[in-house]
Amino acid sequence: MANLLTQGRGNRGEPPIVSAIRADLLLVHAPAFFDFRDRGDIYFPYLGTSGDVPVTPLYEYFPVGFKTLQRYLGDRGHDVKLLNLATLLLKYPTLDLKAALASLDVGLYGIDLHWMIHCQGSLEIARLLKEVHPEARVVFGGITSTYYAMEIIHYPMVDMVMRGYDTHEPMSLLVSKLKQTRDLDGVPNLVWKDTSGEIHDNGYTHTPAAFSCGIDWSSIPRQQSGHSLPILEILSTQTAGCQHNCGWCGGSRDAFARVHGSQRGMPQKDLAEIEHELRSTKAFASQYHFYAVGSYNEPEERLHHFIDCVAEAKFKSISYEQFRLTSDATLQAMARANKRTSITLSPESHDMRVAKLAGRGSYTPEDMERWIERALDKGIVQIDVWYFIGMPEQDAASVRATVDYCQHLLRKFRGRRVIPMLCPMIPLLDPASTFFEEPEAHGYRVFHRTVEEHRRGLERASLINRINYETRWLSRSELVTVGYAAVKRLTELKGEMGLLPSRIAASVAQKIDDAVDFLKIVHEVDCIPDRRARAAALEELGPEIRRRNHAIFFDGVENQAFPIGREIGGRWFDEILFTPTQIEAASSSCSSRGAATFAASQSAR
Repeated sequence: MANLLTQGRGNRGEPPIVSAIRADLLLVHAPAFFDFRDRGDIYFPYLGTSGDVPVTPLYEYFPVGFKTLQRYLGDRGHDVKLLNLATLLLKYPTLDLKAALASLDVGLYGIDLHWMIHCQGSLEIARLLKEVHPEARVVFGGITSTYYAMEIIHYPMVDMVMRGYDTHEPMSLLVSKLKQTRDLDGVPNLVWKDTSGEIHDNGYTHTPAAFSCGIDWSSIPRQQSGHSLPILEILSTQTAGCQHNCGWCGGSRDAFARVHGSQRGMPQKDLAEIEHELRSTKAFASQYHFYAVGSYNEPEERLHHFIDCVAEAKFKSISYEQFRLTSDATLQAMARANKRTSITLSPESHDMRVAKLAGRGSYTPEDMERWIERALDKGIVQIDVWYFIGMPEQDAASVRATVDYCQHLLRKFRGRRVIPMLCPMIPLLDPASTFFEEPEAHGYRVFHRTVEEHRRGLERASLINRINYETRWLSRSELVTVGYAAVKRLTELKGEMGLLPSRIAASVAQKIDDAVDFLKIVHEVDCIPDRRARAAALEELGPEIRRRNHAIFFDGVENQAFPIGREIGGRWFDEILFTPTQIEAASSSCSSRGAATFAASQSAR
């Protein structure tokens, strides 16, 4: 009997392009919105991701667990490949996706639904894979998949859901069993359907106290062409979950317990695995920025060991997230380890009451300013200070006061690389976060609770209607208008202070104005009660929606922190999989009107 992995190989659709790509497991990262290339009924405004990371509204980041799964399963004899469809479709807009997928010779597809923002894209990609490869198996994984496993398994395009924050051993067992045509009863953490469609729950029992695998960075994607300020950055996370308990965060201490049904303490990555990660960067570290995610969770002894490893790696630059104000001894160690070290703080608000309600507030603005002086004097080259919009008791006046405080910081530290930034919390409040689970107690209203409600909500034309929450102090509309106004004013201040070229600041302000003005038009149409009348009005707006969307979805990305178009295709998560020959073959077969329109718009860009 053929094993279950090879049963899915081959397809009943179009012939493969060039030659088949084979794997035991293909880990696929879907764009947040699957069919973005030809959607004239969904508007993606400038900075619609909050503008805090170098990604588009497709959220090209995949969870770093993809990289550790590839290493762990590869070491056990399984062929695991990665495919970031979000990057692939951005970089090659005329690609015929069905033709590309037809070339895959894979029996098990792993799709991440880690962040809820991907629910529409992930489910649509699963549906398309089943259409092209009817016999293939599809398994979902990630935080959101774990939390909503019993809902997700009921979608017809989903065969399995693997729960967990560390799924290395269960996934290795799953792939082995599928190769041997054995039943799946013994695979921990798995929810699955048998051939009759009956659902089985194997229980969630694999909850290790430590991560079992680190990342192998030696196979990082390389830039395709090397122009337009490529993003050369990698990261490391040393823990699962968090020791802190911010109410808005789906990765907080309480949220971790909700998602994983356990009060287990924060699992840490073994120091040997962290050392392996950093050693694997040796060939390219001097060209790359290194971002230490979650380093605020490390006790001092482990953090200093980590800093010593970072020093040996010799990165071009490094930044550390810090929850509290870093001690002088640690500041000195960081500065010694790399001469281009920066630190990111997230006080959330200048107002201590708002900051504490958000889960921060461990230092006052005055404490922070004195600390910034010390940090800069000890050799830290840059301090980024992030403020959130959408917190309890934070109204429009409070947001404006935060902008005023940012102006104070810019003036006080002018010329010293102290950079305040504002992040409207859009479009989603994290499921499993305390504010999502207990909204009324904290002044929140949640509009979408289930996966299906989120999927439908995220297909609304207006960004305002895609937002899944509002607060007693800021409505959904105000989260956008107040947030955009604050980001615009802060950008203008940076232009005035010389942190941004004046022409760049003016360009950002113009794009924000256009986004807000056009969003008002789209939102009015999106709120038409009659479905047919709404669809007809959106069809009339379609050309203008597409024109603006195509300015957002190009082969580069700009964000609030770096508002200049930068090349995609070589970021650590830009795993394209297909060769240029295969991409060219699939692109030449594409007859999609939307993709052709997209390509034409890029030529004129």
